[in-house]
Amino acid sequence: MGPGHDDENRRRALRLAAQFQQAYAEALLSGEPRAAETIIREAIEAGLEEAMIDDEVIRPALQLVGDLWADGHLSVAEEHLASSISMRIIVLQREAFRASRQRASQRILLAGAQGEQHVVGLQMAASLILSAGYDVRLMGADLPVGEIASAMRAHDPSVVGFTTASSLTSVRMPAAFEAVRSVSAEVGILVGGRGVDEAWAARWDLVICRHVADAVEQVDALVKHARGN
Repeated sequence: MGPGHDDENRRRALRLAAQFQQAYAEALLSGEPRAAETIIREAIEAGLEEAMIDDEVIRPALQLVGDLWADGHLSVAEEHLASSISMRIIVLQREAFRASRQRASQRILLAGAQGEQHVVGLQMAASLILSAGYDVRLMGADLPVGEIASAMRAHDPSVVGFTTASSLTSVRMPAAFEAVRSVSAEVGILVGGRGVDEAWAARWDLVICRHVADAVEQVDALVKHARGN
């Protein structure tokens, strides 16, 4: 990729930033902190860098607020509210990027249990976890138990996630957990799917993921727990 590609990426980022800046300014002028927070979150999810959001979204919107106040189009109270919303947003943004940087250093290994071919839910979870900033290694369907230890040594994950959709594949899960624990006693284990046995949570010190939407939160907790050990 050459300079031309970099220039095009920057132009694209600036176009996006201009759209977010307009929406963010409208949220500030309306005194709507939730809307402002949503807009900045969407800017982050769209791939805008922290400096770009600061310089091209938040700063111009605050300048507009200041100009409108100076011209008498906004009251002191409205100007103070807009400023306080932005100060809160900046703190939240810093935390979001800090968490993203921490997540980027953590590898998450995901796989279907041996014999498991139904991995749509696993793929959805992988997408969410990847979007949250983690380094996701998706091994796909039907990972043989005998290959788990070597996969862990190759990828050194912080969390290993499995899916099992039936009793036919769930019977292999204890051996899979044993394989994980044979390599690391600290690595987090996450398991989901219709074949999950509730007793696994206590027996193997793992977390059961009942809803794909919970995957990122549960991975965060497992990574944090692992860091504390």
